[in-house]
Amino acid sequence: MIEYKFDEEKEYILHYAKKLHDNRTLDILNSGNVNDAEDAIYISQYFWRMVDSSIEDEDAGIELPWPEGAEFWNEKIMNTLSGYLERAGYESEWDSVVDEQ
Repeated sequence: MIEYKFDEEKEYILHYAKKLHDNRTLDILNSGNVNDAEDAIYISQYFWRMVDSSIEDEDAGIELPWPEGAEFWNEKIMNTLSGYLERAGYESEWDSVVDEQ
């Protein structure tokens, strides 16, 4: 199960999944689990889409309801997702997506 250290992490990651109209990510996040390597790769790729979208929002002056800023929450979520995927046996899937960045 994906365990968030802060409630805001889940709010933030869900905010961007909704903003990006990413139903598959919403399904994964709402279930709290990846089911296979394909899901692990998908959620890893989503993380980077979320980061890109948050940077675009900040550059456009869009204020988010999280005063700490996008970089802060992106780092927290990176730690949460990478830790979860490692524990679930999908570290290589995460690493392969990171290497593409």
